[in-house]
Amino acid sequence: MTDLDPSQFIRRQNYGVLSTHSQTELGYPFGSITPYIISDQGEIVIFISHLAEHTNNIKANPKVSITIFDPADAANPGAGARITCLANAEPAQNEIQLREDYLAQFPEAEITLDLPGFHFYLLKLTRIRLVAGFGRVKWLDTSRLTL
Repeated sequence: MTDLDPSQFIRRQNYGVLSTHSQTELGYPFGSITPYIISDQGEIVIFISHLAEHTNNIKANPKVSITIFDPADAANPGAGARITCLANAEPAQNEIQLREDYLAQFPEAEITLDLPGFHFYLLKLTRIRLVAGFGRVKWLDTSRLTL
């Protein structure tokens, strides 16, 4: 289908659109732009506030998706590559290591990392939808994907 390597594509980007199940507008999805890193264990990790709408949504229903795309394709996004990862979000246990990793990628986030109520969440992938460009679409087996 394509020579696009989904693992490399996900690693090259650093934010996506996180979609959660809205708790204030039941039945509707709620999307927000969210930075992410890849942990040493190859998991997508987000850093979110307990006050954020998406955090409250995750606590009620941990099933999420994150759509990752290349901003260089903004002029013609329908023709560009993108990946939607379906996942279960869960609080991370190793926040000290994740803090170091997050700062390495987002040094400007140091102030935010010290605020109370912000926590790391792991996105445990269940399925991935790859769109490599117009008409080049397929589901990927997450068991064969190494981030």
